[in-house]
Amino acid sequence: MEELIRLNDRVIENLKRLPNNPGIYKFLNSKKEPLYIGKAKSLDKRIKSYFSKKDKSEKKVLSLLSEAEYLVFTLTNSELEALLLEQHLITQLKPKFNVQFKDDKGYPWIKFDLKHEYPSAKSFRGRSKKVHKLYGPFPNALAVKETLTLIQKVFKIRNCSNAFFKNRTRPCLQYEIGRCSAPCVGFIRQDKYEKEVNNAEDLLKGKGDHLIKDLYKLMDKSSLEKKYERAANYRDKLSSLREVQRKQSITGFNKDRDAICLFIYNKTNYLGVTSVRGGWIISHENFIQTNSSLDEEILESFLMNYYLSKEVCPPTVLSSQKLKNRKIVQKALSENFNKRININTRLSKKDKGLLEIATSNTKLSINKMRRKANNYEKKLSSVSKEIDVDKDINLIESYDISHHSGENTVGVCVVYDLRGKVKEKYRTYNINNRNSLNDISSLKEVIFRRYRKKDILKPDLILIDGGYTHLKAVKGILKEKGIENIELISISKGVRRKRQMDSIHKSNGERIKINPLLLSHNLLQEIRDETHRFAIDNLRKKRSKSTSKSLLDGFQGIGKEKKQSLLRYFGSVKQISRAGKEDLLSVPGIGIKNAETIYKNFHK
Repeated sequence: MEELIRLNDRVIENLKRLPNNPGIYKFLNSKKEPLYIGKAKSLDKRIKSYFSKKDKSEKKVLSLLSEAEYLVFTLTNSELEALLLEQHLITQLKPKFNVQFKDDKGYPWIKFDLKHEYPSAKSFRGRSKKVHKLYGPFPNALAVKETLTLIQKVFKIRNCSNAFFKNRTRPCLQYEIGRCSAPCVGFIRQDKYEKEVNNAEDLLKGKGDHLIKDLYKLMDKSSLEKKYERAANYRDKLSSLREVQRKQSITGFNKDRDAICLFIYNKTNYLGVTSVRGGWIISHENFIQTNSSLDEEILESFLMNYYLSKEVCPPTVLSSQKLKNRKIVQKALSENFNKRININTRLSKKDKGLLEIATSNTKLSINKMRRKANNYEKKLSSVSKEIDVDKDINLIESYDISHHSGENTVGVCVVYDLRGKVKEKYRTYNINNRNSLNDISSLKEVIFRRYRKKDILKPDLILIDGGYTHLKAVKGILKEKGIENIELISISKGVRRKRQMDSIHKSNGERIKINPLLLSHNLLQEIRDETHRFAIDNLRKKRSKSTSKSLLDGFQGIGKEKKQSLLRYFGSVKQISRAGKEDLLSVPGIGIKNAETIYKNFHK
């Protein structure tokens, strides 16, 4: 259900149409664009609070209400679903007043750093490493924060950095408030700390019920042995776990289950999987299958591939569609996991509620991709009109050069198409020393190497970060190689490097001032900025490698393996330079002679 309300004095004074249900709400401007998106356990109470005297005194609320023309709300089945919807919509629509929550990296996770003898538990976004164990994803950063608080309160797992941990001589504030066991100063044995970490992991794996049963046994045992302080400690842990379970559990789901839904759009299959473990929703995953036939066996094929690649499968799998060979798939999965597995397409009311959560998450993912694709198609079309060419612009390559005082020079190529960024086609080029001091020569080298192969897929447009001189240099290289039908433009920085003062240069010498209101100009600046970011990132990586090489490879007796051990142990050359001889001796493979050599070289 969704209802649009036009805000005016009469409506504000008498908001009677608001339901007392969970859901999300959006404040819209005059163009019906979202200004702010929020969630509520009770839409009635939360929305009315914005118009109370207390909230109106806040600058942010006043600013929001001064721009808002409309209010729209959507009912959800639960507060949790509202939380998921809120997260998706903020990420997609990026409302002005939600800017502090903006994050394009997807869902947050909880990370256990297993390379340390006393692992820490922290919030994490990004790519996983083998030394990390991730749990989630969680619907938003707040959910991660609340869960981490629980883990600290119940299991007293540290959340400090390794550097902070290493340099402690007395317990920190987290110990004083009962949220850390102070392993940094030896207040807990390693085996006991590991047991608490394992308990925390069990909770995050959805084994909360098993953990609670074990804690009850330990509490009763301690009480019988008259170890009342220990029994009270287990009682407090149980109380905290019951509280979080009461707030976040999915009522009525005593058994683990997955809800799977399928949607087809533009010959692409989108599948969503929402998982319940131990009565908790622990994750939602989206999958895409392209170039697939539109037949009834898509879901069956996915079920087999998805579960047979996993170590576990829940006893119940809910499906949004009927399966032609349901019994066969059930039998195959049951035999593989040595237990009875039901694929249920006739859903109870509770099962339908879970499937609706999976459906809403998957639809939001599809809509996001559709909007993004439509947006870039429109932008690329506007670029064709702006540079006045007859052909469509469907593929753009952008180039930039970056260096630090003429050293470690790198050239990069960034690619955009109708979908936006095509990161798998990004390229990096290490520039020859003879060209590294000259941006024009470096750029010519990159273009020459890029089009060395005749069969390479050529773009419709090449964008250069630079002025008309840079553009002419690229034009000359393409002419030498006999490459035609590629449009060339460049963007030069404006006065004091202000974006609104940038200029576009065309291959015929025409210069155009940036108009921030034009879609084409915004896109070209976006691509230029992405190219510059990619170049800077690669320059930093190259400088880091160069620094470690120059500082460590020159040390007598320090070969490749010992250098890797040092960097793996300390994390950076800077930390190695700060280490004492005793610290260096702790590194595998580093003896007394090596430690003295390293220490002397850093402390001349």
